Formats: sequence, structure tokens, C-alpha cells
Amino acid sequence: MTAETAQAPATHEEVEARYRELRAGHQHQHDTLASGRSTVLQLLLGTIAVVIYLAFQSLHATVSPLLFVAGFVAVVVLIWMSMNRQSKVAKQQRILGFYDRSLERTEGVAVQSGRTGTEAGQNLRPDGHLYEHDFDLLGPDSLFGLLATVRTGPGERGLARYLLEPASHEETLQRQAAVKELLPQTSLREQIALLGATKFHQISASFFNEWLEEEAPIFHPALRVILLITAAANVALLTLGLIHFRSWADLFPNLAMVFALQGAVSAYLRPRVLPLLQGGARLELNVRLLADGLAVLQSAEFECPKLKALQQASREPAGAVKLLKNLVGSLAIVEQRTKEYFLILSLLLAAGTQAAISIAAWKRKHAAPMREWLDAWAEFEALNAIATYAYEHPEDAWPELLPADHSPSFDAKSLGHPLLAGSVTNDVKLGADTRFFLISGSNMSGKSTLLRSIGINSVLAYAGAPVRAESLRLTPLRLGASLALTDSLAEGRSKFLAEVERLSAIVAASHDSPTLFLVDEIFSGTNSADRRTAAEAVLTRLLANGAIGALSTHDLALTELATESNTGLNVHMASPDPDDPLAFDYKLKPGINTTSNALAIVKMMGL
Repeated sequence: MTAETAQAPATHEEVEARYRELRAGHQHQHDTLASGRSTVLQLLLGTIAVVIYLAFQSLHATVSPLLFVAGFVAVVVLIWMSMNRQSKVAKQQRILGFYDRSLERTEGVAVQSGRTGTEAGQNLRPDGHLYEHDFDLLGPDSLFGLLATVRTGPGERGLARYLLEPASHEETLQRQAAVKELLPQTSLREQIALLGATKFHQISASFFNEWLEEEAPIFHPALRVILLITAAANVALLTLGLIHFRSWADLFPNLAMVFALQGAVSAYLRPRVLPLLQGGARLELNVRLLADGLAVLQSAEFECPKLKALQQASREPAGAVKLLKNLVGSLAIVEQRTKEYFLILSLLLAAGTQAAISIAAWKRKHAAPMREWLDAWAEFEALNAIATYAYEHPEDAWPELLPADHSPSFDAKSLGHPLLAGSVTNDVKLGADTRFFLISGSNMSGKSTLLRSIGINSVLAYAGAPVRAESLRLTPLRLGASLALTDSLAEGRSKFLAEVERLSAIVAASHDSPTLFLVDEIFSGTNSADRRTAAEAVLTRLLANGAIGALSTHDLALTELATESNTGLNVHMASPDPDDPLAFDYKLKPGINTTSNALAIVKMMGL
């Protein structure tokens, strides 16, 4: 254990105090730099005033040229010092904003990042994902929004992948080890927060993928040689004219001929060059941000294999950061070529066309490694975001990840829901002795929230994160849920049909791997007799395939499905107050629900 790890906060109060301490330190640096910049500006204004005074004096008396030179040098130096300090002040302002947002999360003022992960999750899951919507993984007020302290779009994609795609037992263990190592490293998170030209600079999750998927055109080497020769000839001819080595009358025919040749080649290449120029115009800052991010990743010192592997992937081939910076150079030309101050030079050198040829060559050679660099950075950011969550929730438990050869198990004490502040907790133990819970109870009693708590904490555990529980022991389990299905007019599919398809998919998944099923109000769209028959068929097949899980119902006829022979257990959620059946405590209780709240609901409706 490193010294940093030993100093990691142990309570929520310590986290808040640590953030305030770090923010106060940066506030002091900010104030010192701002004061220094103010002093430099005063010196600059004083120096300019002295230079102006000397200029007036020179009209009436002889003033040493050395004084003007010294004044000019002093002005240039002071301008540089002012800009340098302003840059540092801006960085401190960004760090202060970073800790302001951190404190808002820890104080419960704004726990959601505002990011939904909808774009990031595109193309990561097949149609009919077995639990994405059921556990509120993506979208507004989601688990993604709770965790998404990533800096870039690729980082969002990496985080979405961790939440949506199942991981092997070994992979889950490596993720957890990486998160634990990253957890105390606030200085590393500061470096990541400072990436980019401004805090608003962001890379879309799909931006690089779309650019890399576009095939780079091939240009004949002779065309590039011709453009280089014509650019050099243009510069040479104009230089000869400017220094009056030859008259413009003599130079103009040659200059016109060279321009005509250059223009003809550029026009010939335009259909292939234009898409590169249009795509490259938005790419420069994004590539620069990625290069700077990889530099941060490569310069860090890690011990766990997962982080070392990501470092290695970000370096291959050797010089990844340098290669990206080379691409930035070409992209910068594309970005600047239409600006007024660069337009004439750009036309003179055919800068846009030459830059496009360079970009195409770079892309053909390095597109494949760039995908690897992006994947490495995306996964590193995902781990760092989870580490931030772990740092800010020190009282959450690290799950114990049981080996794959252990019998399917989910054993939690005081399990709560991470998206609900102060959520009621329950013990849930599923395994060899109790294969499934059959939870009875009325609407609003907390059945659905309990099922979601089981599912969302499983997702956290497999992502390498701590869970909202006193303790959790679980084996590698395929998750399958039917909690949030709806009708779809566009697809012509009813909620009942959607449920049938989802349950069929969960049963199919349980054939291939140990599965944790979570089903809310099973087959609620049919009559009681058919519901019992269908539910029993599904449950029997799931248990035969070795699955464990929980299902809920308000139909007491279904409680007969839990028996000693199939190791099911009837539990219920009801009000502890017989005189007020709607005063739910959201606690799991043994046995079958025997209370009715129909009259209380009618009264609540004012009928």
C-alpha cells in the first residue's frame, strides 16, 4: 500500500474536508498568481508610458537608441510574463471549478453529472439488451450520470461499455484492483480535468470512430512532388521580385505558369481532398486533447497489471504521442488555411491540399493503432471515473468476487440503491439454500426498487466499483431483468409481448452461463390462472438451468410457486402498521403478504 492509498479518506466527512483543503490550496495559488499578474500589468503600463515619454523627448532632444531597445525588450518580456500568468490563472480557475463540482457531489447538491451516456452507449449493445433500461444505467438521472466524471467522449464510451458489457471473473478482479490504485490519486484527476484548451472543449463519443471509418484516399507520390516544386517555385519567384533581383515583368509569365500548374493539380485532387479538409477542420483540438491525455497516462506510475497494460497499449507503436502531434501539425494547417492572415500563404503553397495528402497518408498508416490508443484512453478514463466515485463513497463496500467455479450466489447485507439518497436497505441472500425470492406485496411497497437495487449493485460490482451495501459476495452472473418494459406503437408490440420476448431471452441466456434473473410483476397482463401456469414454466426452466434470482407479484396465487423442493422463499413488503396499509417501510419480511390496501387507495383517491 502506497502512502497515498493509506491517506485515502475513510468517511464521507473526511472526503468533504479533503476536497475543501485541496480547493483552499488552489484558491491560494490562484490569488497569488492573479496578484502577480496584476503587478506585471502595472509594470507593463508603466514601461509603455516611459517608452512613450522617451518618444516625445526624442522630438526635442537626442535620446539614446539603447533606451528604446531596452524599453521595447521590456515591453515584450512583460507581455510574455502577463500572458504566462494569465494562462496559469485560467488553469487554477478550472481546478477550482473541478473541486466545486466535486463538493457539489459530496454535499448532495448535484450528484448527477448531467451526462446521459445515450450517445456513448450507441452500438455497444445489441437490440434487446437484457437489463439496460431496467436498472437505469443510461439516460437522465442514471447510474452513468452518477459515475460520469470523465473528461472526453471516448471516456464516456469506455464507461458505458463497463456498464453494458459483461466481464469475465478475471477481468472484474483486474478492474477492482485498478480502481483501488487510482482511488487516492486526486492529483492525477486534476491533470485529466485540465486537458483541452478550455473546460468546454469536449470530444464526441462517436467523432473519432466516424473519422477513422472513412477510407483515406491514395494519392500518387508524383502529385505531392509537383506541389512541393510549385510551392518552392512560387516562393522563389516572389522573393526574386521583392528583392528586385529581376523585374516583375520578367517574373510574371513564369509565376503565372507555376500558379496555373499548381491550380490544375489542386483542382484535379479537389474531389478527394475536400472531404479530408472538411473532416479535419474539427479534428485538430480533439487530436491534441487525445495526445495530451495519452501523455498523462504514459507518465503515471502504476503497479497493477490492468493499468500497466493500458499504458503499454497507449504506447504502441512507440511514439504514439509524437505521432499524434505530427497529425496535429497537418490538422492545424487545415484549421488555419482560410484565416485572413494565412490565406495568401496558403494559396501560395497549396497548403490545404498538401495537408490533406499528409493527413491521408497518416491515416492509412496509423488508423489501426489510433483505435487501440482510443480504446486504452477510454478504458483508463472509465476506471478513473469509477475511482472518483469510490473516493467519494468510502463507506460503500468493496464486493467480494467469488470464483466462477463457485455455485451461483448473491449474498448482500444492508443492500441499498445508489441512486436514492438514504435508501432503505435490505439483506438479500440467494444461492444454494435459497435459489429465488418470490416477493409479494402491493404497488408502492418497494418491490421494484429492491429488484433494481440487486441489479444495479451487480453492475457496479462487475465494473470494479464499490457497492451500496454493508457487504456483498457474488459469483460471475449473467444479468437478465424484466422491470421496465413498455408498449411500443412504432414497433406494433404490446408490453405483454415485450415481456414474453424478454423472458425468453433470459431463459436462453441461462442455458449458456449462470444467470441472475429479476422479474417484476411477472405476466401481469394476463389472468391469474394463465399467469401462474406461464410463470411456473419460466421459473422451472430457469431453475433447471442453474439460475438464481427474484420475482415479484401482487397476485397471491403465484406465492405457491415457492416451495422447499425448488428452494424458493416467499418474502413480502408491506406496511408494519395494520391500521395504515400505505405506511410502507420498504423492508423485506418473511412470508406472504396478507394485508390489503384497496380501501386505503380508494380513500387516497378521494372516492
